[in-house]
Amino acid sequence: MPAPAAPALLPAKLSASGYNSLIACPYQFFATRMLGLNAIDELSDLPEKRDYGDWLHQILAQYHATVSAGQVPLAQRAALLASVSEQIFRQELARNAAALGYYVRWQKVMPAYLHWAAEREEQGWQFVIGEQQMERDLSWPGGAIRLHGRVDRIDEHADGTRAVLDYKTKAVQALRDRFKQTEDHQLPFYGLLSTTPMSAGHYVALELTGSKTGDVAAPDYALWQDTLEHRIIEQMHAISTGAALPANGIDTVCQYCDVRGLCRKGAWA
Repeated sequence: MPAPAAPALLPAKLSASGYNSLIACPYQFFATRMLGLNAIDELSDLPEKRDYGDWLHQILAQYHATVSAGQVPLAQRAALLASVSEQIFRQELARNAAALGYYVRWQKVMPAYLHWAAEREEQGWQFVIGEQQMERDLSWPGGAIRLHGRVDRIDEHADGTRAVLDYKTKAVQALRDRFKQTEDHQLPFYGLLSTTPMSAGHYVALELTGSKTGDVAAPDYALWQDTLEHRIIEQMHAISTGAALPANGIDTVCQYCDVRGLCRKGAWA
């Protein structure tokens, strides 16, 4: 099993996906984030689910910013969301007619999403910002690293507390299951990016369960953020002082790993 140490290659910046890579397999982090090695993307003429997710992020950022700035009445919001969605998808359909399937898929979700958003507003939450690039430095004696990422959305409650929301093109149950995956630290990572404390973190489902959608709140979110901050500092400090980065990913990680051929797992495992 390879277990390199490369303190001089500690990256200056760290994203949520980068940190999840470290947790999944330190050697994967070494190869992709420290050596900068990445697989070449496969070219495809067809839109993929990640493209669909990007389109919905654009739509919802524009929609909620418009509602927030203009105090759009509830009765007019369905038309507004439909208009913004049509605008974004019209651009994509001009590039590739295969985007139509995703457009139809989103049109089925829109009423349920609007219902969820209205309920959230009734609970005292208001949209603050969306699709915001954020950065924050963490430091330790003799070193530092800059956390960075694009936060899907931040809401503020009437009591002044704030919450970070992350959109997922998944159903609610899949998002509940996501919290059982202890290597996924995306939500608390996004909370750490803000200088304003985040009291809650939610994954927002953009797929239907029956005729509804919804969100799933992270348990013990404040504690999770605090624990993660200390872990990142400890781990980055350790790497900067020569800690080994072994190829110890489990099979479900290795199955889809772009650098498995580099660590040669199978020859030594």
